[in-house]
Amino acid sequence: MVTHRTPTLLLFCVLAGPLAAAGRPLTIERDQSRVDIAVHASVDSFTGQLARFEPTIAVDEGGRVTAARLEFHFLDVRTGKDGRDKAMHKWQETERFPDGLFVLASLESAAAPEAGLVAIGRLTLHGVTRDLRFPCSVLREGEAYTIDGEAAIDTRDFGLPVIRMLAVLKVDPVVRVKFRLCGRVAG
Repeated sequence: MVTHRTPTLLLFCVLAGPLAAAGRPLTIERDQSRVDIAVHASVDSFTGQLARFEPTIAVDEGGRVTAARLEFHFLDVRTGKDGRDKAMHKWQETERFPDGLFVLASLESAAAPEAGLVAIGRLTLHGVTRDLRFPCSVLREGEAYTIDGEAAIDTRDFGLPVIRMLAVLKVDPVVRVKFRLCGRVAG
């Protein structure tokens, strides 16, 4: 098993054509990939999941990731409770802002080499785009890849209000998004 810990510049693009030209695409193994959203509240903390999402990842001949993006629809976020899902979509204004997108710009070595990599990119939520940095790892075994990461996202940075109920109950505006993307070099 090889772990990539060297700095790798990720070239990101908006269209699938240039993304594919940036390297060999990975075929994502959907049954092994997931995106979870952990929400802490003074009462009733929960972890939601993206039921569907569209990752696009390419690697170069040396096996390094050269491009990546993840698209999703907010209607695909499931928390396990229909009422909570409806309230979340009202808060997030899902009808007005139905989509989210993360586009990676680069991967850099973490300050402590044993800590892996730092992903740097742009996240669009609620119609607002912001820079985002978070730790991640890219593990390669032959043609198979496992990419793990966890990002803390402050929803206030995207124009979303803090949720308060009864003046004492509060939902932490910082949510933790944890993901695992598994794939194999296509072809």
